[in-house]
Amino acid sequence: MTVKPGSINMGRILRHMAQRTNQSRKVTFYRAPLYVTDDYGVEGGVEAESEIQLPGLPALIRPALTADYKRQRSGQNIIGAGRVYTANLSTIKGMPNFNQDNNENFNEIEGWDKFIDTSRTIFQAPTSVADNWYGKGMDATYTSDGQTLTATLGADYNGILYYEPGPTFNTLEADRITFKIKASGASNINLVNFKSCTTTITHPGYNDYSTTYAPATLYIPTGSWLTIDVPWTKDIVESGATAASGTSIYKEGTRYNVAVTAGDDFSYIDNLKNFSFSVSGAASGNTVMFKDIKFYKSLEWSVHSVKELNDDFNVFNVVRTAGRIDSRRRADAS
Repeated sequence: MTVKPGSINMGRILRHMAQRTNQSRKVTFYRAPLYVTDDYGVEGGVEAESEIQLPGLPALIRPALTADYKRQRSGQNIIGAGRVYTANLSTIKGMPNFNQDNNENFNEIEGWDKFIDTSRTIFQAPTSVADNWYGKGMDATYTSDGQTLTATLGADYNGILYYEPGPTFNTLEADRITFKIKASGASNINLVNFKSCTTTITHPGYNDYSTTYAPATLYIPTGSWLTIDVPWTKDIVESGATAASGTSIYKEGTRYNVAVTAGDDFSYIDNLKNFSFSVSGAASGNTVMFKDIKFYKSLEWSVHSVKELNDDFNVFNVVRTAGRIDSRRRADAS
């Protein structure tokens, strides 16, 4: 791409910095659901537009204040401030999830939208080796190229692919789950659900001890990777209309509703026993590939104002907010 003299190609700068440093990285863009308003402008309980949750937005985040601890009634909030640099809007709209040809609900970055970044990884299911990966109700042979885990399906090809670590891990400090997935051999392999199972249950997906994320008919792509990034908090599995509204997975700009449920015996203070994927619609010889499976603690930066908006790049003034601190969550088992 030719850049005219005096211009800044922020997209190229962000890619270059991502390769050389950790200052530039991909974040998840989030906009809360919008609800129908009455004649007085007061929102009611009817959803007018679903949430927008789009992983993979390149951004440079420069904190001005990383953390400022303020005492709140229910624990503490961590509040900070910073600036977020992105490519110009035309470049952003050229990305698959943001392209208005397939996602007409995204038109620009607005006030109170959020950039969700990673604070730290709490637990990562390794895909650099095939150790501790199994199949339930299906034949699966696992291989790894050092980064991507490939499950080649055998004679029994519909069932559960799961990881069961040797030592178990507590994931309470995490508040989001992310992973990348794609398939080959068939374009109609359905990701039925993915689950996190706790305690010492010896088989995957045991419902009483699991949280289950079940997207509406979602076919795993066979070309580019599909990045999934969803909340991992107790609130999302205990809120009133979770099964109906749940959370979202966006594939090439199209939203897939994800119902989220938890078993009666599920607890965030128990250790993670296994993490599983359930697939259907496959055939013998098809493959399903995974990488970057992480439970992580997030940073949420909320847009409060625009510092600069031009043809070269965007600069947003943001503030950071977070919920209750981990010690309070653990004490309340929440």
